[in-house]
Amino acid sequence: MNGMPVWLVSRYDEVRECLSSPALSPPAAFAAEQGQATPLSGLFEDTVIGSNPPTHTRLRQPLTKVFNIRRVDQLRPRIQEVTDSLLDEVAADGGADLVPALAVPLPLLVICELLGVPTTDRELIHRNAQAMLASGFDPEAIAASQAAAAELWSYMADLTERKRRSPGNDLVSDLVAASDEERLSERELVAGCRALVIAGYELTSGFIGNALHSLLSRPEVAAGLRERPEIDLRGVDELLRHDGPGQFNVRFVNVDFALGGVDMHPGDQVLLDLEAANTDPSRYVDGKELDLTRDSAMHVQFGYGIHFCVGAPLARVEGEIAINTLFRRFPDIELAKPADEMARNANPFQRSLSELPVRFSPRG
Repeated sequence: MNGMPVWLVSRYDEVRECLSSPALSPPAAFAAEQGQATPLSGLFEDTVIGSNPPTHTRLRQPLTKVFNIRRVDQLRPRIQEVTDSLLDEVAADGGADLVPALAVPLPLLVICELLGVPTTDRELIHRNAQAMLASGFDPEAIAASQAAAAELWSYMADLTERKRRSPGNDLVSDLVAASDEERLSERELVAGCRALVIAGYELTSGFIGNALHSLLSRPEVAAGLRERPEIDLRGVDELLRHDGPGQFNVRFVNVDFALGGVDMHPGDQVLLDLEAANTDPSRYVDGKELDLTRDSAMHVQFGYGIHFCVGAPLARVEGEIAINTLFRRFPDIELAKPADEMARNANPFQRSLSELPVRFSPRG
């Protein structure tokens, strides 16, 4: 794959075309098919994220049963309970850093409960998931990512074996049952569980942090939420469109492919600029602006086509509950430092905050 052209695609219509075209493959699928694995391509091999049909179809089927809107709505009371508990811990302090206080632990706790990960093991999940996605392409960064991926793999392999011996009411147990019916191999089972940890919490935590930053840095928008903390799913999608965590998506060309008058050839790499697509003026009027009444449901933050994020319904509900609960409980909440001085994680593929300090009136 070295030495081949890299194409940057930024227009909305063309990004959607690339995301849905069978002429392009996710990196892991392309590397496996070509027998040219890279140090990082194996992180999502044998998962819905990194496979093509018919494998992708088979791997996705058991997940859609869990992450559909009806099942996610059933999780609302528990997501609300977790959110309230997290905010209880900082309510009397008069302030908090919302990244470690809310944005990270909320989706982490929810996805771990959904998977059936014991409470005592969640720090291991958090540490390795973050290390897997750490920025940097130098040998040291790649080695750290691979070491974290290996530790998380070993943990998930052990967890699936425990669930096979003693099934529970959780997603890993459901996937183990699917594998026993010969729909999933052992490797696919473990790889899928590991990928769910990454997709189920790391990107959602970035979204929640970005969304709260966007709202609190706009006094007129924040004032409206203080008076009526009832952001709906339309508003959630606008926040995802406006400042979602995913910055780029990568594809590789399988067969000759024409896009926008340009001919691409097998092996070419295609870098899809999701941020540019989601603010494309031909698709969104004043796309750089945040408008919570805008119809943004067709943004590409969750992808498009067969690779549309299976966990999108869960991420939307977690964001909705986190935002509404925060503004309802702390109506005078405000940023504790200038919005443009907030530190961000240095990852070229993911946009997320490493801090979000706020202050509010202490509450008992």
